[in-house]
This record gives sequence, C-alpha cells and structure tokens, in this order.
Amino acid sequence: MEEIAPGIFIETGYPPYNLALVAVDDCGIAIDFPPRPSHAHQWLKEAQAVVGQLRYVVITNASPERQVAAALCKIPIIAAEATLRTIAAQDERTWRELLQDVASLYPEEAVEIMALSPHRVTIAFNRCFMMHHRTPPLTLETVEGAEPGSLWLTVPGHHLLFAGDTVAVDEPPPLERTADSKAWLNSLGHLMKRSKIYQIVPGRGKAPILRGDVEQQREFLRVMRRTARTLAHKRHNNVNYTQPAQDLGQVFFNQSGQKAVKRIRHGLERLVLEIQPPTIEDSPETTL
Repeated sequence: MEEIAPGIFIETGYPPYNLALVAVDDCGIAIDFPPRPSHAHQWLKEAQAVVGQLRYVVITNASPERQVAAALCKIPIIAAEATLRTIAAQDERTWRELLQDVASLYPEEAVEIMALSPHRVTIAFNRCFMMHHRTPPLTLETVEGAEPGSLWLTVPGHHLLFAGDTVAVDEPPPLERTADSKAWLNSLGHLMKRSKIYQIVPGRGKAPILRGDVEQQREFLRVMRRTARTLAHKRHNNVNYTQPAQDLGQVFFNQSGQKAVKRIRHGLERLVLEIQPPTIEDSPETTL
C-alpha cells in the first residue's frame, strides 16, 4: 500500500483493480473492492489497520465484478444511481448468471462467490454528490459513455482524481459494456481541460498518472472508433476482428501481449454493434 498524499492510500496488489483508501476523521472511505473473496477479506483487514473502521465503499461502476465486490464487502455503498438500479433490478436468475460468470474467473473460490446475495446501494446520486468529511469536500460525479454507473471521485485538496475504469493508460480500458463511446471521448476531453487536476488514479494498471497521460487513451479510443466504423461496413461473414486487434495491441499496448489483444477484440465487437447501421432485415417494416 502506498500513501500518495496525506491520508490517501492506493493498493495495486489485488488485480484486476486499483484500490484506494481516503482517511476521514476517525474512519475511512474505500474506493472499490476486490471481487475475489480471499483478496477482499485480506484487503479489508489491511484497510482497517490503516484507517480504522470503513464508513463507506465507493463503487466506481456497475460491472459484474464490481457488483460481486460490493456483495463481498458488506459495508454501506456509495454509487451512481445507474449502479443502484442495476443491482436492484437483479432477479434470482440474472444474479445467479452474473455470479457464474465471475466465479469462472476464480474457480478455486467459486463456492463462496455463488453463495453471495446482492448488496444494495446505500447512497446514490445521479449527477454530483459532495462529502464534507474533508475540507474542501470530496466530490463525486457521474461520467457519461463508459461502463454503466461510472463515476469519478475528486480530492480537491490534493488535486487528485480517482477515475475507475474510465481511464486506463498501460492496458486497454474495458469496452464490452460501453454505453456511448463518443460520450466517453467527450468526458475524457473535459478531463484534459481540468487544470486543477494534477494526478489521476485509474481503475486498473499504472497508478497514479499525470492528467496529460490521458491523451494516449483518447487517441486509442479515436482509433478504435475509426477501426470499428471500417469493420461495420463489411458483411457480417467477412468481418475479421483478430488482425486489427493484434495491430492495435502492438501499437498501443505492446507490453501487455495477448491479454490486451483479447480485450481489444471484444471492444471492437462492441463498438461495431454500437455504430453499425441497421440492415434491411433489422429495419422496421414500412407500408407503401
């Protein structure tokens, strides 16, 4: 665990996420939680040893792994309203399917994962939320375009932003559930203009980074969108995602190897679905 500013700690040793702690008064606020049960239990012990009781856990989006992480932590949750609605909408069948998907990533701990119940959000907001445990207060805001329920948490006193999966520099950002890639690009553009933000803690990979490093991700998303537009105009049976994914992985994430190529391929498939014009078969019937 590294203290990157007074009372602000980050932990990068529990993949896939970067975790964080913010000391407030005589307790602490955690930012994200590990989705792997053994990691979650160990992280909770370490966090409490540093900041005492955890008052809240901020969940930075509504992805399946973060829903499982929320279910593991059993601590009051702060999240975007979209995350609240996503968790509240889980019926028994969809929740079990979600657990099965996450358990497949950690098969040796699948029994504990499959026994989890959804953990409801305690405090939700739909635009901006301020926590006055610090001066100036911590600021949380929703972010458009990336994973559903994405949010940012700013610590103004230290010019620091926790960005969740909306920012990734040394590995591809997860694109499988991107709501609006153009809106995501716009959100990153607005971030680049925030002169009072000096450092950013991404949800994954290298942390912290400088605000200027985000330009690399913006270029990656621009190229991904251009590539997806090219692929979208080909016939379905002629689309080859493998080669463009390998090319993009080599250009942007050469150090990450096939793991990056796999995520890029999934991202291209999602972006093609986002921007692909409807086919004749998909178009509504018209009457003459």
